Amino acid sequence: MTSPRIYWQGQQFVAEWTLRGLDGTTVDDATVSGEVTRPDGTTAAMAVTQPTPGTYRAAYPVAAPGTHTYSLTATGTAEDAVQGKFVAARDLVGLPPITVDPATPVGMVRLRISDLDEATPLFEDAQLAALILAEGGNVKRGAAAALEIIAGSEVLISKVISTQDLTTNGAAVAAELRALAKTLREQAAEEEQDGGTAPGQNLLPLYAFPPPVPHGDMLL
Repeated sequence: MTSPRIYWQGQQFVAEWTLRGLDGTTVDDATVSGEVTRPDGTTAAMAVTQPTPGTYRAAYPVAAPGTHTYSLTATGTAEDAVQGKFVAARDLVGLPPITVDPATPVGMVRLRISDLDEATPLFEDAQLAALILAEGGNVKRGAAAALEIIAGSEVLISKVISTQDLTTNGAAVAAELRALAKTLREQAAEEEQDGGTAPGQNLLPLYAFPPPVPHGDMLL
């Protein structure tokens, strides 16, 4: 079974499976179904056709960016199953661009949480703006809220790890994010007590992802 490693949002993902019996001959009368698990954990059925005897083709229109998993299951005259995954990048065509200008509140939050990939951002501008508003307009608290959301989401943690090309422990990444969020909130509280801090002062370093953990602790 072969499939491209990267798809664009809006494209159609296709997986082909040649089903063979124990004797090595192709099976062309099995019942094959396919299912995709989206980045948010929801599932969708794949449309399965049989372009040639013994070969089953499962298709899914990619609706959201992120890492997807899929499974094909055969029943009836042959029983077997295969699984795989593919990554969908955010289609920039027709979508509003994200704000990365650090002179803006949303852009500064993105800078603090390292969410600067315009193809596959962790948050949309409206989401970050809502977090800033919910935190009383404070940019550091808005960034802290965003980090806490990432730390509490297995999907976002996995996306952070895959985006940074890391092989590491998701729990360790979550702990680092929560610690950084705590520091940001403490800084915001100190600045309020001091009557505010001039722009550019008392800036927290950007989040540095933890180094890869030993093989025995790796997430598979």
